[in-house]
Amino acid sequence: MDFYILKKQQELIAVPATENNCKRYLDLGYFYIDKIAACNEKNALKALHAKQTKTLKIPLLIALLALPVLFSAWYSLT
Repeated sequence: MDFYILKKQQELIAVPATENNCKRYLDLGYFYIDKIAACNEKNALKALHAKQTKTLKIPLLIALLALPVLFSAWYSLT
């Protein structure tokens, strides 16, 4: 089942992905964040958190791997 992840201030909610549900929450001041496939609302919010964490980890890992290369290049040039 698909869920829309919506946010209002600091509150995240997952609602079943139907147009009527989404429009009703958008009219209440919520903003659309993402569409997630999950079996229930709790798992949809967990999946969103895992997706956001993965998005942050990859650039940090690349930067950490690039540091030794930059240091060795700097050392060889000086």
